[in-house]
Amino acid sequence: METQAINVFILNDNVEMAGKLRRYLAKRFGEMLRISLFFSSRSCLKMLNRNVHLVVVDDYLYEGANKGTPGMDMLKQIKDKQPETEVVILTSNEDVGTAVEAMRLGARDVIKNERGAWQRIQAIVDQRIKQPIRYFVAEYGVNVFVMAFLLTFAAIGVAVYFGLRYWG
Repeated sequence: METQAINVFILNDNVEMAGKLRRYLAKRFGEMLRISLFFSSRSCLKMLNRNVHLVVVDDYLYEGANKGTPGMDMLKQIKDKQPETEVVILTSNEDVGTAVEAMRLGARDVIKNERGAWQRIQAIVDQRIKQPIRYFVAEYGVNVFVMAFLLTFAAIGVAVYFGLRYWG
């Protein structure tokens, strides 16, 4: 059975930082991840679709002369467009209120951009890879999951029955 790659977007205006995070994740997960880098919120939102599983967003994106997009605004825009996409905000801000608000708005996590931050992102991706049932249910609903589960066991039962009857 082939595992479908997880699509990860990294949205960061710092090209060097985004590249390093991409290499870090690619080294740990290889072909299990498809990682796309974006350096502006506009390009990221343009490419965002239901096949994007995780977006790692810088807390403040500089786009042009002295203007930028706060990570909270990006979180809202991503969740408005694709509510099932998980969003992690990398921040240099230690404001607990902002982190709580981000979580209330649907962020998967708010991670202080310091030593150990990338390991936390790695853990989130690892959970995503190791919990396919949770995501199957989230994607298709409980009814479809239960039906697939029951049909799988029914097919196994039929195969065993005929195997024992004709070869046993």
